[in-house]
Amino acid sequence: MKSINIICFLISLLFFSCNILNTQDNSDIEKLLKKNALKVTISTGLSGTLLMKEGDCMPTIPVGRNSSCKEHPISRTINIYEYTGQHSVAGYGPLFDSVNSLLINQCTADQDGFFQVTLDPGKYSVFIIEKDKFYANSFDGLGGIYPIVIKADSIGSIELILDYASY
Repeated sequence: MKSINIICFLISLLFFSCNILNTQDNSDIEKLLKKNALKVTISTGLSGTLLMKEGDCMPTIPVGRNSSCKEHPISRTINIYEYTGQHSVAGYGPLFDSVNSLLINQCTADQDGFFQVTLDPGKYSVFIIEKDKFYANSFDGLGGIYPIVIKADSIGSIELILDYASY
């Protein structure tokens, strides 16, 4: 009877442990996002925070043990192109060799990852300049690369992730 209780305990421990994912404390990132939201000075366009995610982000048990998964703000140039599809880029994502679309505007994220760029209402594609390449890791169902839509008299807000993590 005692061995059955031990086995049941171990099975339940395993079950509950498998439901716990490796989640780093995001309170600092949440504070940063709130801080950056207060920096916005434009009336129409795009603003947000650029973060790099790197390391081993595989779930670990117990939570966080030996995890090297890190997310932190970075400064990079962000290019905004006219809405761009697969036919207008060279190379393969997420690091494209070139973008053969009209460059609409660009900005540089500060040391807190904050960026803002004035844009007219419309549909655009966002690329992060990374080591002479064009990083974009989001696509729509029409083949568009990192699409965003800017509406009149509003500011689109996004969290861009330059993702080098292992999952």
